Amino acid sequence: MKRFLVILGITALVWVGVSLSEENDYPVRVRVEYIGYDTVRYALLQADTLLPVQAHISGFNAMLLGISQNTVSLEVPVEVTQNALPVGPLTDRVRQSILGAKSVMSSVDSIHFSFAERSHRDYLVNLDQLNISFADQYGLYGEPVLTPSVVTLYGPKKALDDIQQVNIQPAEILGIKESGTYPLMLDPVWKQYADVRPSCQEVNLYLPVEAYVEKEYMVPVIVKGADTALSVKVYPPQVTVHAWVAQRDLLREPEFTVAVFYDELLSSGGRLSPQLLQFPGYIRLRSIEPNEVQCVVIK
Repeated sequence: MKRFLVILGITALVWVGVSLSEENDYPVRVRVEYIGYDTVRYALLQADTLLPVQAHISGFNAMLLGISQNTVSLEVPVEVTQNALPVGPLTDRVRQSILGAKSVMSSVDSIHFSFAERSHRDYLVNLDQLNISFADQYGLYGEPVLTPSVVTLYGPKKALDDIQQVNIQPAEILGIKESGTYPLMLDPVWKQYADVRPSCQEVNLYLPVEAYVEKEYMVPVIVKGADTALSVKVYPPQVTVHAWVAQRDLLREPEFTVAVFYDELLSSGGRLSPQLLQFPGYIRLRSIEPNEVQCVVIK
């Protein structure tokens, strides 16, 4: 009896081995993943995500495939201008993704999909959460450049209408003493809404920086709006303009206009504060000394 059972067991194992080694057509579900298109600007409205195929494989490989839930993934590059792709050119890639497959056939001749461009809205990046400071005697030289200065959000129109602005995350840039570019992360306000995506999640701020020195300029005070029949004397006749100047501009001769206004003379009792009406953009003003002059009208 024991010998019979042993023979039966060996026969069963041989039969199983032969069966597993035989090749047949087995159904396989291929999960299709669409790639290669701009997922920020475009939404995949509908798509065939499962491709049924018959794979010619051994019983052993079919068993392994069954253990893995009989599903194979296939990434398919597409363009938003397309709406279908033939299955024929994909079968060789499907065959390579199925262990031991000799051939693959499908009853489906093409897969279909469609895209729609998301609604979008442009936002100027708000830098209120940025705190910057410069090292002693250093400062901006020119205008900072933010790249990009505008961020586009894509998503449902209702959500975009609710988002009022795009800010950066709180950041500090301290002790600046040279020109440089600084990355700033955006505050991800879009994550509070379903299916809203940004054109970028980070911006770069370029700060042009120069070393400055203090310099004094003697500038005459003129009287604006005076009657030509009258003579107005100003004491002192000139003032000292204190300013910061970039080292590269020390040899330049800046033009200033400092003035007082005649129509304010009578109500002020002859004492007026000189005003700086014109100065070059590369100058960083500090003060005017004295801050008050006396005017005398000579008829």
